[in-house]
Amino acid sequence: PELPFAASTSIKLISGVIIVFVAFGKSKRADFVIRMLCFLLISFVFAGAMLALWVFVAPFGMFYRNGIAYFDVPIIAVALLTIMSYGAVWAVRTFIDRKNLSTMRAEITISMAAGSVSLIGIADTGNNLCDPFNGKPVIICRSEVIQDIAPENIRCYLEGKTEAIDSIRLVPCHTIAGSTLVPVFTAKVSVNGRRADAAIGVTTQLLGADCIFNPKLLSI
Repeated sequence: PELPFAASTSIKLISGVIIVFVAFGKSKRADFVIRMLCFLLISFVFAGAMLALWVFVAPFGMFYRNGIAYFDVPIIAVALLTIMSYGAVWAVRTFIDRKNLSTMRAEITISMAAGSVSLIGIADTGNNLCDPFNGKPVIICRSEVIQDIAPENIRCYLEGKTEAIDSIRLVPCHTIAGSTLVPVFTAKVSVNGRRADAAIGVTTQLLGADCIFNPKLLSI
């Protein structure tokens, strides 16, 4: 049945708020309002296009009521189209991220009681490593560039002194080359001059840069 205008509008606004919150999570009020307005604009354009399609064409299997378009599409077709759409978006996003990877550089400053170092890091979309104890993303650094300020137990571990293993945190890291354990420690970190809530991992492997980090740190 047709719903009253006030009821239909209220339901859609509440649904829009929930959808935007679920999609983007908690954010600043201004950012949330902008996202909500964009969502409403896209919804209005889509609703107008569906109404025009219903009025002028009325294709078989389509039904329009209360500003919502319904399509009589087999569930298997919906599932296949959803998978294909997700795969296409993932492929395009991966291609763009890899194409721009060489330009996604940042200055990483790591400060400890022993001093601080400034490194040039490269954003790596494949670096999803997080500290399992606190959930912080891990910036993986080459041992040579971090050894002057790294805790002594970390340096001892990298030198092969197994007695240091009891006093450090080791985080499992999975790469194409295999699996390994990366020693992790906490420090004051900034990315391009902005404070970042991240942990520091140390490796003796070649990285192609001083360090690699999750691109999400650029937007924090």
